[in-house]
Amino acid sequence: MSTEVVRLDENGRLYLPVSLRKKLKVKEFYVEERNGEIVLIPVRKKIEKYWGIVKGEKLNAEEIDRVIEKETEKLLRDEL
Repeated sequence: MSTEVVRLDENGRLYLPVSLRKKLKVKEFYVEERNGEIVLIPVRKKIEKYWGIVKGEKLNAEEIDRVIEKETEKLLRDEL
C-alpha cells in the first residue's frame, strides 16, 4: 500500500494518481464518510455481491431488473 497526497480542485474534484487508477481499473466509486475520513469503495466490489442471485432461473430482462432492484434495496438497508 502506498500513500500519496492529492488535492481537491476549485470545483471539488479529486484526481486519483495514475498508478492507483491502473491498479484498480475502476471508474466508479461509492463515497462514504467514516469517522471523519473519506472512503472510496469501487462499485465492482458491491456489484459482485449480486453475482449468481438469479442462477438457475429463466428470467426475462424485466424480471432480472426487478430481482436486482429488490436485492439492492435489501443490501443497502443492511449496510445503513
